[in-house]
Amino acid sequence: MRLSLSFLVILNLATALISPQPLAADEIINEVYLLVRNDKLLAFSGIQNKWSEKNLRAGETVAESKYDGNVAVAYTKDRALAFSGLTGRWAEERLRIRETVVSISAKGNVATVITDIRALGFGAQKGVWLESQFDIGE
Repeated sequence: MRLSLSFLVILNLATALISPQPLAADEIINEVYLLVRNDKLLAFSGIQNKWSEKNLRAGETVAESKYDGNVAVAYTKDRALAFSGLTGRWAEERLRIRETVVSISAKGNVATVITDIRALGFGAQKGVWLESQFDIGE
């Protein structure tokens, strides 16, 4: 009986050590890589195991870009561009005349572009932009 109990305890400990552990909320595995070229953006999705291109227009240049988790984001003077590693697709949102980008971020499944007049959010799950307008004077 004593040998069997010791064996079960050791087996239980060994199983706990080698079993896959769930990811904590702050542990996101990077599944997207973004490469900025002169005439295009190239995003690689580890989940889709493929590259996806987004062509830039003539004379258009990327002002800033970031990637993390399942999203990549970049902006030019004319538009905000985001890539979802889950859907494998690009989405774009046109910037308005005289709209100034204040910051961009990419973290996990969310990318944001904050401007002086609105906040743009992009979710990797659906792969679409949503906006929230700022009230004048905020």
